[in-house]
Amino acid sequence: MKAFAALLDALVFMPSRNGKLRLLQAYFAEVGDPDRGYALAALTGGLGLGAAKPALIRGLVESRVDPELFRWSYDFVGDLAETVSLIWPGTASAEAPPSVADVVETLGGAGRSEVPGLVERWLDQLDAPGRYALLKLITGGLRVGVSSRLAKLALAAYGGQSIDQIE
Repeated sequence: MKAFAALLDALVFMPSRNGKLRLLQAYFAEVGDPDRGYALAALTGGLGLGAAKPALIRGLVESRVDPELFRWSYDFVGDLAETVSLIWPGTASAEAPPSVADVVETLGGAGRSEVPGLVERWLDQLDAPGRYALLKLITGGLRVGVSSRLAKLALAAYGGQSIDQIE
């Protein structure tokens, strides 16, 4: 999750299309499978993790932080993942943080009643950038300025393939 969090952070602040391509190519080269594939699916909108809804996230944070403080913070920040990642109490635990694959595969096999506990545990394991990446991943709201086509172009360049072969 640490590499995915760094990628999202870098993509948000990268104004250049070619810069985003370089960031994506570096991520694909650095991270192994299956994280690389899940990240690509998330970036292109092909990862349907519908188990963790925004209402669930709000409920979790309101159980740990004063609800009024959370609402004011959310109103000021304007983004649920960013607000929760910053306001979540404590620091990352000593327990190893989950990988992108851990999150996707665990949520895919989890029952509805298991999801809140899983998300809460992961939030406790991660630092603020990791929490942000986790929440963006599980809610599907990446919005980091990468189109499906751009992600596929980066993958094609990384793999030495044509875009037609990737698509």
